[in-house]
Amino acid sequence: MITVKQLLALEGLETPPDQIKLVRHCDHLGRSIRRIVDEGYFDLYHAEQDPKVKPFDGCEVVVSFNAIEGNQAEFHSVHRVEGSRPFRRSDFSEAPDYLKAAHADGKPRMWYHLTELAGFESLKGRVIIQWSGMGWFQRKDREVFQILPPGNQVLFPGYQNILLGWRELREIFDTPVLHRDWKAALSASPGIYRITDTSTGKIYIGAAYGKENLWQRWKEYAKTGHGGNKLLKPLDPAHFRWSIVRTLSGSMSPKEVIEIERIEMAKHGSNAVGLNWQWEK
Repeated sequence: MITVKQLLALEGLETPPDQIKLVRHCDHLGRSIRRIVDEGYFDLYHAEQDPKVKPFDGCEVVVSFNAIEGNQAEFHSVHRVEGSRPFRRSDFSEAPDYLKAAHADGKPRMWYHLTELAGFESLKGRVIIQWSGMGWFQRKDREVFQILPPGNQVLFPGYQNILLGWRELREIFDTPVLHRDWKAALSASPGIYRITDTSTGKIYIGAAYGKENLWQRWKEYAKTGHGGNKLLKPLDPAHFRWSIVRTLSGSMSPKEVIEIERIEMAKHGSNAVGLNWQWEK
């Protein structure tokens, strides 16, 4: 069985193994690592660390993995450690509020200068390891548990940039092992979604909540095209486009989610001239 450091050496990394640390990022202090990655703030999040821990000291290279289901983690990137300094508030000037709020305690932090190394992009999201019984960073090598095939992967573009046709939707759900990022993101929170029939311009507004949230609901659309919705059944799903109107807090009750769904129906006019039933007002 090949290890992570052996695999990276085969891909061109020349750093001595004892100068490489592996790290596993996961949800922490109310911050979703999936959201951080999807919204483009990983480098910002990665660089700021606890000065008492100093996780990236004593090494030349950091190999980052992000937590997925169970005790597994998927490869994200390789960074060279160029040095460190005390953290400054201005470092987070472009950060979203949910990142800033996590450090409202005012405790000192440190800032690592990290440079991502090119040449490992083809491994992103495909190299899977088991991570258990250890801290979130370590020098010890780990065996590669799985390398996913490249396949025809549909990249997750972020919640607000989703626009899927039926062929793409089926591709995602037919090959979930290649689309772990989609499953993680769509399962993470309830949401309000929109289906547009491009042949008529009519819209259906729906809500997804409960077990696996949007992932579970959209799985039904991938299978049938209509997901059981009466006004969608006689239509051709080849003309449908799926998108997300808004994601919601996981702490919301079904009643609260449904109320927001009804507000969005009214805003989109999907009761009056769209594909939602009149009685859903």
